[in-house]
Amino acid sequence: MSGDTLSNQVERVRRRAAGLAAGFSSNARHSATIAQERAVLRMLGVDGLDRAGRPLAATLAERYFGADPGRLARGILLPFVVAMLEYDMAPHDLALDGASGAIDLGLESELLERPDRLAAAEQRAAQLLRAALARFDANRTAAREMREVLGLSEEPWLGVDLQATEVGAAATEARSLIRCGAGLLQIRVPASWEFAEARRQAGLETPGLFEAAPSSVDSRRAGSRGRAGRGTQKPVVPAAEQVPAGSQRGLATLRRVADEAAAERRCYAALMTVTSAFAAPEQAVVAAFERIDFVAADPIREIIEDNVDPGRAIADHSFAHRLQARAGCRVAIGPGPLTLGADLASGIPSDAATRSGRALALQALGVELALSDGLAPDRLMLGVVPDWVVGEVGAGAILLQAWLRHSLYPEQRLMLGGATGWLSTNSGFAATVSALTGADVSLVVEPAVSPDASVAAADLAAATRTAREMRTTLGDGALHGDAEELAAKTLRAAESALRSLESEGWESMLGPAGLGADDERLGRSAVVDRATGPTSSERLLRDLV
Repeated sequence: MSGDTLSNQVERVRRRAAGLAAGFSSNARHSATIAQERAVLRMLGVDGLDRAGRPLAATLAERYFGADPGRLARGILLPFVVAMLEYDMAPHDLALDGASGAIDLGLESELLERPDRLAAAEQRAAQLLRAALARFDANRTAAREMREVLGLSEEPWLGVDLQATEVGAAATEARSLIRCGAGLLQIRVPASWEFAEARRQAGLETPGLFEAAPSSVDSRRAGSRGRAGRGTQKPVVPAAEQVPAGSQRGLATLRRVADEAAAERRCYAALMTVTSAFAAPEQAVVAAFERIDFVAADPIREIIEDNVDPGRAIADHSFAHRLQARAGCRVAIGPGPLTLGADLASGIPSDAATRSGRALALQALGVELALSDGLAPDRLMLGVVPDWVVGEVGAGAILLQAWLRHSLYPEQRLMLGGATGWLSTNSGFAATVSALTGADVSLVVEPAVSPDASVAAADLAAATRTAREMRTTLGDGALHGDAEELAAKTLRAAESALRSLESEGWESMLGPAGLGADDERLGRSAVVDRATGPTSSERLLRDLV
């Protein structure tokens, strides 16, 4: 090799990713999105479903903001709170009337033009937000104290992906898995209503459990009465419902069930949620309220794989990161998406090292975004190997993926996903990764473990102890020969990808117009620059996060 060492290349990739992330994070702090506003409503106590069976926070936000970017820029916080004071109503009750159209928050917001009403609304809003943060802090303390009392390590070694999607069945499955030795349960949150509706309008398949039906803005507005006619609408009685395991109510139930089952084993059972696009801010609040220990949330994956507008995705996750930092939950960032926009634009397929380098670059960007937004390094967990890499290369290259990630971020723990069956087919794989890369693989998540999770958990713990012993006999851990050459090529591709992103923008990753470029991206209309005037929620939210 030339005098350009691997350590120098690693440093350049990280420095370039950090520079890009700092700019994105700074811009995101001045952006407002409808998802952020839904999260604010949840912090105020607006959860559950409306009278038609839709997520209440989503219905209220959609009705209030409509297609008005000015309202979105100012936020829903102060209009909502001034209406609470005007009618002396609890947040949830007001939200139900606002969602049905019995109360028009647009009319109520006119009260904010009076200085005395504005001051009262600001004071009450600050109290409500402080109460929400107190709940964040209480759950953070409870999780820490439970671990300390039991004398447990903070890392759960074996996680299992819950298969049941309805809370009753999921609770039964959770009890069985925890009693059998699982240390973490991964729960998939239903696709956000906004994401499902955006995909429907784009002619794409609706993901998750929600199926967004077409709605008539005119018919909703026809029911609006403002202050004069509150409560005149007849409520719509929802059909019998099944509570999704990943809803806030479902997660609250699973948290309780997990605590009870873990108490029988004298252990702590962690919960982890996997969320869809447009859901990060709300799920950060839910995670804090329901003591969810891990959240899998990756803005770069949403941009590349879910066709989300980059500014929107980063603004959502920047807001979520700051809430997660306060709540103390850990954030899992994927190993980097498969990015083919440049290949489509050129018509020339890239080689494996180039694809791996792009994934590494985009994961580094995601990590640096989280760090720029205030998440501590020990709160991040990094996916080790992209699933698409496993099918393309051999075991040596897979280990190289882990080595590169540990070299870039030695302070972060690593996570192995179970979609490819690494643990079930070879219980020593995590130990091998740990030993040969010098990294700590703290979590392995399997789609299923049978017949007894305790056997797999014990095997994984024993393999990890073996890995630590192996490390002392493996010398300096440096790469040599072909492995060194492949690592250098991958790092060059990563640096090139970040350089192109810096000079050409997201088009360098997504492809030009007609091939997934910005004009086709989802969510662009629901992100604006946040206003800073006297009736804006900007100052209160800045203090909050």
